[in-house]
Amino acid sequence: MAVIMNLLEPVRMGLDQLRVHKLRAFLSILGILISVGSVTGIVSMGDGLRLTVMSQFERMGGASSVSVRSPNRWYRDKNKNRWVQRDWEEYLTNQDLRYIAEEIVNVRYVIPVIQNNFSASYRKASVNASVWASNEHLDEVQNWIVDKGRFISEADVRNAEKVAVIGSRVATDLFGSENPVGKEIKVEGMRCVVVGVLTGIKFFGDSNESILSVPYTTVQKRFYGNDRINWITVIAESPEFAGRVAVETKSVLRRFHEHGDDFEVNTGESQIGQFNRVVTILKIVAGGIAGISLLVGGIGIMNIMLVSVSERTREIGIRKAVGAKNSSILWQFIIESIVLCLFGGGIGILLGIGIGSGISLYIKSLTQQPFESIVTPGLMMFAILYSSGIGLFFGVYPAWRASKLDPVEALRNE
Repeated sequence: MAVIMNLLEPVRMGLDQLRVHKLRAFLSILGILISVGSVTGIVSMGDGLRLTVMSQFERMGGASSVSVRSPNRWYRDKNKNRWVQRDWEEYLTNQDLRYIAEEIVNVRYVIPVIQNNFSASYRKASVNASVWASNEHLDEVQNWIVDKGRFISEADVRNAEKVAVIGSRVATDLFGSENPVGKEIKVEGMRCVVVGVLTGIKFFGDSNESILSVPYTTVQKRFYGNDRINWITVIAESPEFAGRVAVETKSVLRRFHEHGDDFEVNTGESQIGQFNRVVTILKIVAGGIAGISLLVGGIGIMNIMLVSVSERTREIGIRKAVGAKNSSILWQFIIESIVLCLFGGGIGILLGIGIGSGISLYIKSLTQQPFESIVTPGLMMFAILYSSGIGLFFGVYPAWRASKLDPVEALRNE
């Protein structure tokens, strides 16, 4: 019990200092408050961003996905330190699509995509649409929901049918309040029957509202006259098979392309890793900036403790005269410093939660998508321990000065 009372006494004195010198104490902990608040807010936003993006990415295949792209015509030559155009061109084709689907096991879906911007018209109305030419699995992988009608079917793809599924904005711009399903539109002059309308989905400024999806075989046959594909997304049966699927996809590309090794084959796991690295860098930069505020706040704590030592010189002398040890005086002032920082850190956590919640509400209003800031128990514990560490570090010198005061000289101080 005596030990507990000895520990509580410096805490009580620290709280008394906050109460007696409210303005001075507030100004001293302001740096701690701002830095802890900003770190908490930014880290909570980063964790919220990661959760939101990862949940969306998982719905689109996530770690089970493998992205395949043909070599870029331009590449960075490290020796010349500039961009150089290749003297050859390679493309993904229907042959690649077929062999990936037929020869690689543990594959759930193989989705080709040909993307371009085409004009679409209905009577006198026209709109510029983002055309995604693909197969019957594209809506599942992109997590699109059909509001009216249906999505393109396997038969549509096999027969290169002139059918289209349109986004909600395309439907409104062309048809107004009319039901587009069953009506005929022109896509770059080609007549297509609208078989479905997508429910609008927004995600960080991107949406499917201006999408126009048609069978990839139709675009190849009617517009380009070749069997080229922009990219292929392969969905493995589960994340554990994605690495092997990527290796086998590379093997297929080497067999049928002279420059097969130059094709880009990336797993969803690698894309997740890249995103996590970006978020981590942002959090480190934010933490570095907040660290400056912590330094300033720590100096403020040191200043107030030095002033406190000067003001309480006589009190220190009396305590030493009645037998207080140097270690008792030392720990009294160190604990007072820690109490100040913990108080600032506690308010800073609340400030950070407020910052994160406010920004998440603002993002929701802009994107119309769910977005939550996440303040984990680990983050709060880190903020508390960090605040305590600042109090300990910057409180040691003033406490040491207090413990070394000569009791006779201290009692002479009026």
